[in-house]
Amino acid sequence: MNSAAPRIVIVGASLAGLTLALACARRGVAVHVLERAARRLHGGDSLSVDLNALAAATGHDPRQPPTLPVVPAYRDRHLTTWPALYAWLRSHALATPGITLDEGCNVTAVRDYGDHVAMAIDGCPALRVDAAICADGYHSLVRRSVAPQQPLARYAGYTVWRGLVEEKALAQPLQWPSNGGLWIKLVRGYRLVAAVLPGRDGKLEVGNRQITFAWFDAHRTELLRHSGRLTEDGGLVGSLAAGAIEPSVRAELLALVPQLWPATWAEAVSAGLRSATALSGAPIAEYRPERLANGRLALVGDAAHVVTPMTGSGYATSVDDAIVLARLLAEAAADAPISAVLARYQAVRLPYVRGLVAHSQRLSAEYLRHALTGGHPARFDTAGLGE
Repeated sequence: MNSAAPRIVIVGASLAGLTLALACARRGVAVHVLERAARRLHGGDSLSVDLNALAAATGHDPRQPPTLPVVPAYRDRHLTTWPALYAWLRSHALATPGITLDEGCNVTAVRDYGDHVAMAIDGCPALRVDAAICADGYHSLVRRSVAPQQPLARYAGYTVWRGLVEEKALAQPLQWPSNGGLWIKLVRGYRLVAAVLPGRDGKLEVGNRQITFAWFDAHRTELLRHSGRLTEDGGLVGSLAAGAIEPSVRAELLALVPQLWPATWAEAVSAGLRSATALSGAPIAEYRPERLANGRLALVGDAAHVVTPMTGSGYATSVDDAIVLARLLAEAAADAPISAVLARYQAVRLPYVRGLVAHSQRLSAEYLRHALTGGHPARFDTAGLGE
């Protein structure tokens, strides 16, 4: 690690943290980013992006070389893969003056002493900094210091099985155009969102694409409890990686595929379910914040607010956080207390994100009502187009 203490540290170099770092650097605010992983290799399989907002935040147009591989989704949104967006953000962050990125630095404690923030880091000297902006995900460590009475995101009541499959692994190429957007359907309480995405090389030739699916399943609460991912009071503490998904669960889902999903998607979904690496189980979390800042500490992205992928707004809201916070930091007078700047960030963003999470909670409640007791599926064929 660099020995000089930066003025502002960002905890977490996933999508939200890297976006904030680029937004700050673009506006002349130097930041030091700490990431516990040596380098992230994977995350959520697909997500929607607003290319104009991404360019406004980072100062880099994703449509210009090096381009971000995308396909059209809906309205002004495009779809990309998590690994592609992460690689695009990380490469720009590494090349941008004003950003120091240290990976393999696991922050274990953050404490605001009033006149500074102290940070304990595994295997590295402690840091004394002016402020810590935390982008460490939906089970944020630092959220406990910002909102100690509300430390955990809450389980929304359902799991999403996510898969990303290579088209060349299928017996036949998928009969779905590259600009076809999302396919969304609700059958017997299960919801499937599927699409084609650019291949690992960013190209969209038929046969070389990737197929993504998100299968919403409201029948896995006991599985989450006995596997230790869900606390007794409904707090989420983890997800199901591919290796943690029991063979009996895979077999049960495989048996349902021909009963639920059309041939267009059935082979890709089945291939994902059989794969040792392509499938993950994401218990859906929601977090409606009471605060986004506390003294010299602040939260952005999923550390600050968590919504169902049915809103299609998870990463988009992180981009908005980054734009607002970077602008406020850049516009602050040199002698302005950093705590006052972060309090202003909270005042600007908190009403919107609380409203968005409330909307997310309504979507989740309506989906659960249909999935568990029956109901009319039309709303979920058109609303909340997914992350």
